[in-house]
Amino acid sequence: MNNCHLLLLLIGALLLPINNVLALPHPMQARQAPATGDVAGGTWQIVGNTGVNAMHIFVSAPNKIILIDKLENNLIKQASGQPAVSTEWNLDTNEIRILDVTSDTFCSAGSWLGNGTMLHTGGDNGNNFLAAGQQTLRFYDPAVGNWVEMVGLMGSKRWYPTMLSLANGKALILGGSIGGTGLNRAEINNPTYTIWPPTDGVTPDPEVQFQFLIDTLPYNLYVMLHLVPNSENKNLIFVLANQQSILYDLDTATIVKNYPTIAVQRTYPQTGTSLILPLYPETNYLTEVMVCGGQKEFEILSVAEASCGRMDLNAAEPVWTMDDFGGLPRVMPDSVILVNGEILFLNGAGTGYAGFRKGKKTNPLWANDNPTFNPVLYNPTTKIYAKMNPSSIARMYHSVATLTPDGSVFVAGSNPQGNVETEVLYPTEYRAEIYSPPYLLTGASRPTIVTIDGYIVNQGRIPITYGNTASIVVQLPKTEVISFTAAIIHHGFVTHSTHMGQRYVGLVVKEAYSDATTADQYILTIELPPNPTIIAPGPSYIYVLNNNFPCVKGVEVLLN
Repeated sequence: MNNCHLLLLLIGALLLPINNVLALPHPMQARQAPATGDVAGGTWQIVGNTGVNAMHIFVSAPNKIILIDKLENNLIKQASGQPAVSTEWNLDTNEIRILDVTSDTFCSAGSWLGNGTMLHTGGDNGNNFLAAGQQTLRFYDPAVGNWVEMVGLMGSKRWYPTMLSLANGKALILGGSIGGTGLNRAEINNPTYTIWPPTDGVTPDPEVQFQFLIDTLPYNLYVMLHLVPNSENKNLIFVLANQQSILYDLDTATIVKNYPTIAVQRTYPQTGTSLILPLYPETNYLTEVMVCGGQKEFEILSVAEASCGRMDLNAAEPVWTMDDFGGLPRVMPDSVILVNGEILFLNGAGTGYAGFRKGKKTNPLWANDNPTFNPVLYNPTTKIYAKMNPSSIARMYHSVATLTPDGSVFVAGSNPQGNVETEVLYPTEYRAEIYSPPYLLTGASRPTIVTIDGYIVNQGRIPITYGNTASIVVQLPKTEVISFTAAIIHHGFVTHSTHMGQRYVGLVVKEAYSDATTADQYILTIELPPNPTIIAPGPSYIYVLNNNFPCVKGVEVLLN
């Protein structure tokens, strides 16, 4: 980030009201509940109250999650007295801290920059309390601990854009509309993209026209974007909107490849989810995209889609291979890549589409209904789904899920109405849950990472470099059968079933030997990814596993 932005972040830190710096227990703080479930299907535990509905979410530190809502009548207040829009969740204490937001964040997007700052942009019109958010840039630096905003900076309005971390450490900001809508329309469509930071580091570059976002109307909001690995350090982007997908060279602004259409609508408001399946060096980073769920019709009573498509992006003749999505129809699902490389699909509805309820709360017609309480666990190697134990909470429109550093999944949100409502069938949902997958529940010993390249863990981000090796010291009882593997995971930014930038890369363990100087300690040498197209620069987490059981906690690194 340029010096101007850094100065603004530092000024913002100095101006923070003291009541926003402290963790604030408050009347809405829910008690931690007993866990439900079992080893075979995982457990669920309600762990507290988020204070704001979790429309957007990202992991900001090893024990912190940032939640962002839209402007609505949440009970907790900012220092200004207006309802809170954003909070920080402490994974260790299950407490929240209120953050300051001065612009409208409704239906925005986010992405990590290579320097370790979260870039967030877009939103809605604002009101007497909040400035318009559509052209606002927001920065979250964990070292500062609060939002710093540049209102009105960007060249055009964006509502429902998508963002993506790039190989050059910058972020792509693509598409959206210039105003709120269900289905997008030509008169409010924003078929452009821009990149931040700009060429001169300060003034936004001219926006680039993107015909694909005209061709895919009206289903071109929160499009699916993924950085595609390559050996030339190009910013090659997989883009899917409506039922169409392309490979786009961002550096030359050209379409490299047109992929086959996928059956059924998969983008907002008939929302599915997508991810790049885990990448492994032993397969030369074979790159497969997976797109799951969605909806055939823009119709409230329509049953959601029970299918997934999977495609090798570099095949000579790419083709979508379809399956039944574990047999559960699901619109608005979330896809979370777990530490062992399996995929957890959760949240969503069995009927309808993304949108608010129709009519009054005394006689509502829900745009999405029949919540899908059961997650399914997908093994990308065997291509088998396993139905997991259900949550007790409906997680539909405006709900989220993310992997946490300890290998569990944080689940929050759901607000399928335009404002805070509690006395209805599907209320504004403030309860947060932790889902513990089976791999955390067997009682097997889990490695503990002690140092990486001599840096003691949990004392700040550890710098690592592409193409290098790293030395990792772990503790594990020497009575265990030892079979170490490792991975690096970027958790991304999550909203509206879109996991922007989420990435899993397996790491080669070149060497692992017992440390003769310290009991129950091992020294591992791992190979880091060869270039930034495999996993983008910025903050990620390194995990070590033993016999497929993840370490006690992943370690945050800054990869450059």
